[in-house]
Amino acid sequence: MFGFMNWLDTETKAILQREDDPRLSPPKVAEFALVMGYKGVDRERAVRAICRINDCSRAAAVALVSQRSPVTINSDLTEEEATLGQFELICCEAISAIVRREVAEQADREYLADLLRRVSHSPEFKPATVRIDDIPMTESGERFVDQFLGMDLKRLRKLGFPRRFTMPAKKARIMKHWAARVRAQVHDNAAEPGAAPNAGSADAPPASVS
Repeated sequence: MFGFMNWLDTETKAILQREDDPRLSPPKVAEFALVMGYKGVDRERAVRAICRINDCSRAAAVALVSQRSPVTINSDLTEEEATLGQFELICCEAISAIVRREVAEQADREYLADLLRRVSHSPEFKPATVRIDDIPMTESGERFVDQFLGMDLKRLRKLGFPRRFTMPAKKARIMKHWAARVRAQVHDNAAEPGAAPNAGSADAPPASVS
């Protein structure tokens, strides 16, 4: 379903599946749904993520992004597929939850909206700062920058290092993990799970770069 690198390694799964995640997680059958709340600040990246998740056309992905939140991205996923879909969405700062298919199909909009609101208030989505000191000009470096920042590595290197980005803590931890894999120099101040809950609104603060 997804191209490029096999992003869903053991550490990435562990970060995505923190205990604050409200999913109910039994067997590896297509009985899970991926529901999106906050869509991130870059609509085009969200569209691309949904194309990868659903293996669908751009028009179909645009139609989903254009719907009022919460949006059920797909209700016919295995747990592995749903987790990989959640990874694709967090990479573009979109907030999502994995629920059983029957929950997505039978619950009313208010229930799902409240569920996504509670997810967004988790410490996992508090803003964190990531400082990038260097990324090697390699194929894996290019894929890393494209996946996590939606940028071209050559352009990023022309801007010069170090560069700082603000993003949800969960994304920051995953990005730092993969930075080590691709030999990039990335540092973050993401709070560890268990920190005080975020009292902000359901719409997470937009990512920024400096």
